[in-house]
Amino acid sequence: MVAYNYQEPTKQFAQELRFNGSENLALKNGFKVVLDANAYNGRYFIKDNKKWIHNITALRRQLCIYDDSVVEEMGYDVATYYKTH
Repeated sequence: MVAYNYQEPTKQFAQELRFNGSENLALKNGFKVVLDANAYNGRYFIKDNKKWIHNITALRRQLCIYDDSVVEEMGYDVATYYKTH
């Protein structure tokens, strides 16, 4: 019996979608794609129950939030954003 490779569907799925630079950066940093009709571009990226941030300035403006700690409390990965951007 052969073990099932859970990474293979993710690779195959990623090849079928076109990702922008920020989305590719999310994938490179271990975030997984989650399809969601309510999300920007119909998908978001998540790792360790935290969402990937494409543009923190735009996110804070959209949410009317000016403090990164509040963004973090809302489930976004602020630390990774600053490490990768």
